[in-house]
This record gives sequence, C-alpha cells and structure tokens, in this order.
Amino acid sequence: YNELIDNTVARFNTVTYSSFAISILIFGIVASLGFLTFGSASSGLILNNYSTNDTLMTLSRVAVALSIVFSYPLVFVGTRDGILDLANVPQENRNNAMLNNHTFVLIGILTALALKVKDLSFVLSFAGATMGNALIYVFPALMFRSAVKNMDGDVAASLKGEVNFAMFAAVLGVVMGAIGVKMALDAL
Repeated sequence: YNELIDNTVARFNTVTYSSFAISILIFGIVASLGFLTFGSASSGLILNNYSTNDTLMTLSRVAVALSIVFSYPLVFVGTRDGILDLANVPQENRNNAMLNNHTFVLIGILTALALKVKDLSFVLSFAGATMGNALIYVFPALMFRSAVKNMDGDVAASLKGEVNFAMFAAVLGVVMGAIGVKMALDAL
C-alpha cells in the first residue's frame, strides 16, 4: 500500500483484484493445458506425465523442487509455532532445546507420513477437504461470530441474522469437508 503512487484504498483494491485475477487466469490456463494434454490419465503431479528426457520438464521439476525446499522452512516454523500456540505453551518457555525437540518430533512424523503416502493427489485432496474448507467456510464464520459477540449490544443484535447465516456456511463447510475427506480416503 505504501509503495503505490497516489495510494488510496480504491487504487490498492484495483491492484489487488487485478493481481489475483491475473494469477487465477495464468493458473487456470496452465492447469487446463496440463489436463487437456493427458486427460483422465493425468497424474496428481502433472510433471510426472512428461518424459524424463524432456529438458524443459526436467527444469520445471527442478524449479518445483527448489520452491518446495526453500519454502518448507517457512511453512514448517509456522506449523510448529501454531501447534505450540494451540497447546498454550507460553513464549517465555519456548527455548532452543524445546523448539529443537518439537522440530525433531514433527519432522519424524512428517517423514513417516511421506514414506507411507505415495500419491500426491491424496495429500492435495485431503488438505483441500480439511484446510481448504476450514479456511474458506469455517474460520471466517467463527471469527465473524466472535467479532459480533464483542460488539455493542445494538450492533450485535442487528447482525444476528448474518451471524446465523455465517454459522450455516460453517456447518456447510464442515459437511463438504467430511465428504471430501471420505472421497480422498476412498481413492487410496
């Protein structure tokens, strides 16, 4: 926002909407071309469908591997810290020895899962069914309900219908997530 010339909320919204639209368009085109190339024989990781002798696809595999390797620590630290937050571990108790022990245990669990799960499409479908639905339907509804609960009585009363609708959406998200989890597990 601060870097925009003539930084107004309207201009920020325009840049944000345009950026997301362009990203979605590019992703949609690439995903469609990958699927149109192989149809129902598409692998969970589309790069696996291409020949190992294809230089461009090999470079793509290297780029994906580098992306995963260098983004993993950022995601992992957020996950570890989130687990510690859920366990109500105070910041002052989080010394290096404790963080290292939790890191070792979590990496062990993740490694065991990686050795067991051979199909990336399962991981993606399971994560989409659980976290995707939670991020889209459940968490926003719970945050909205909490925000309304903390408001003045008159304002909260006027938003009661919206809270009910948001909670309905959350329940719908849980149901869709359960269906998605069942479908992911059935596909194993």
